[in-house]
Amino acid sequence: MKHLMISLSALWLLVSLGMSSSAQAQQTSTTQLKSIHLFDMPAGVTEAQLSALIGELNTVIKRLGYSNAGYTLYKVEEKGADKYRYFFEGNWPNAEAYKKIHDDKSFQEADKKLGTVYEKIKAVELYRRLVRVP
Repeated sequence: MKHLMISLSALWLLVSLGMSSSAQAQQTSTTQLKSIHLFDMPAGVTEAQLSALIGELNTVIKRLGYSNAGYTLYKVEEKGADKYRYFFEGNWPNAEAYKKIHDDKSFQEADKKLGTVYEKIKAVELYRRLVRVP
């Protein structure tokens, strides 16, 4: 009985490690498509507001099954930068996933909330959609 318990414990450990490394591999897999947005925060938009809206989009993206996709917001930490002090990126496994996510009704509903804020950012941003170079 003691050997059976040890064997079951060892099996559980191996299965757990396998699932953990699989999940980790999915999280750290190289994205094939990125969108980048460099900008200065426009008047009438706050960091907290933009961060919350991006968080809502990411929640929908994760709910759609794409835990390795979504948006991340960054800002320049140093005082010397006088232009493009904010940056947010979109990470997408591939063009097909990007399309599925952006075509989804729940994503589009969440995106509408971002709409008025993003219109102000679009007026001052540098935007690029990039594919990974093999």
